[in-house]
Amino acid sequence: TPDGAEWTCGPVPANTLSCQIPGAVMTPGTSRHFDVTVSGNGAFENCARGSFGPAPGNDIVYSIGQACAKGGGVSSIRVEKTGDAECQPGEPCSFEISITNDGPNPFSGPVRIGDAIGVEGLGRLEGVQITSIDPPFGCSPEPTTLPASCIANLTLGAGESHSHHVTVILPEGGRLAALQGTVSGQNCVGVLPPNTPVQGGGDVLSRDLTTNQGDRGKAYACHPFTIRHEVKNQCLYGLVMNSAGRCVCPEGTTFRNGQCSAGGGTGGGTKLLPLPPPPRCVLLQGQIRTADGRCVCPRGTDLENGKCVRSDIPEEPQCTLHPGQYRDQDGNCVCRRGELVNGVCQVVPPKCAIRGAVPTSNGCTCPDGTHLDRAAKACVPDRQPPAQCRISGQSRNADGDCVCPSRTEVRDGACRPIVSKQCPIRGQLRDANGNCACPGGMEVRGKACQRPKPSQEQCTIRGQVHNKRGDCVCPRGTEIRDGACRKPQVECAPGAEFIDGQCQPVFTRRRCPVGTTGRYPDCTPIRRRPGIEINPGILLNPNVLQQLVPQRQPRRIIQDPSGANIQNFKP
Repeated sequence: TPDGAEWTCGPVPANTLSCQIPGAVMTPGTSRHFDVTVSGNGAFENCARGSFGPAPGNDIVYSIGQACAKGGGVSSIRVEKTGDAECQPGEPCSFEISITNDGPNPFSGPVRIGDAIGVEGLGRLEGVQITSIDPPFGCSPEPTTLPASCIANLTLGAGESHSHHVTVILPEGGRLAALQGTVSGQNCVGVLPPNTPVQGGGDVLSRDLTTNQGDRGKAYACHPFTIRHEVKNQCLYGLVMNSAGRCVCPEGTTFRNGQCSAGGGTGGGTKLLPLPPPPRCVLLQGQIRTADGRCVCPRGTDLENGKCVRSDIPEEPQCTLHPGQYRDQDGNCVCRRGELVNGVCQVVPPKCAIRGAVPTSNGCTCPDGTHLDRAAKACVPDRQPPAQCRISGQSRNADGDCVCPSRTEVRDGACRPIVSKQCPIRGQLRDANGNCACPGGMEVRGKACQRPKPSQEQCTIRGQVHNKRGDCVCPRGTEIRDGACRKPQVECAPGAEFIDGQCQPVFTRRRCPVGTTGRYPDCTPIRRRPGIEINPGILLNPNVLQQLVPQRQPRRIIQDPSGANIQNFKP
């Protein structure tokens, strides 16, 4: 798909593609491209090489470079295998192979189809005859025996499925002839890349499938079944087995001397007459009669309420395939490209999911004068926004709507910062404006919403407070005195004083008398400077010394008129 009409590309589909663009279009700084859709089986690498030239007058081509990209990987092919639950040697046994493209893109290319049957205890069976493959795989030639490995071209659209019905006959002889009773087997098929070797089809049934075939993923499938080998009784000495399973002489002969012989009936031999055949069973609605006379329901049906009914849900009638259609895995008829118009698949222009949008080279866009309304999922006409938003702080976005700036919200008629949904005070809730408030009838006390306390009267005495009952009382340790709450007065005994809330004794410290110094009782007279200075020479005169020494006067007794005696000492 080129990005413009200037490109000229070769036809597709093709294994290689070449595109040219005029050099005049590639001006400096120009970038052009074209999209290429490829499909491959498994991993692949797609490379593109660019060049320019030749210029007029020469034949030189200059290489620009090469770039590669890898794609593919896990196969989009899914294989499913179903079939009969029980098979018998020598009898037809049918299997169904469904090949589906689970990828988003069509698949077209060669694949290797491998098919084989394995039996428990015997490994892979060789030479299993294929009686029919409907429809054929497309191999050249088609396989006729199992195990089989052939290469076929497979073409599947996205989600398309093909089914192949394979019928085989297990050999009666060989290794299966020695089997007794019932054994397990499985039929495995793989749809793989052409260069993949297909090994044994279930050599050891007890092993994991990936052990023998590698990690094939969903492109490898097996169907388990059982093989029932019935051993027929054989008669000796010319005897034959009748319908009751007994060995008897053929009709017209008798058993004599260890063998069946004709003629004579008097030799003492005993002729074993065949038992009468068992009565024929009565066919119920939908039943068929087998070769041994049994009445059974056809394969895929069960006997219920006296008639044969399908064991699964009845299939709806298949749709009619029109030109260009295929039947997908759900049985629907779909066009490989485009849509069904008037009974023919036609490629229609892409439709836009947005109402009113138009397809362009860059995808679906709204026409000029319109814009995308994401809520309506449609293109709506542009409108001229009003000059200013009505809510303070809002502005208009690209769609013309008034919105608050980031991390803000409409609250109290303006754009305000978004507050936390959790209020800081316990019990508060946010109102319509986003503010935290206590519920009706409650108020904030402390750090929580509480019911309001009843109103209390004002105490008239200074210092009083309300107790729990609402009464006015003085604080503990005080009493009403002089119109206020005061501490009680304490009277202490004589010789004690009220100190620090208790009466404490007072000890009087005795002091030294006046004229002495020191701490009682160690008192010493205070030494004074003499007022009279005496010449030492005068002291030698006894008369002078006598005058200086004070004389002690005799005590006088004064009589008090009241009769008391007063003693007066004069130093």
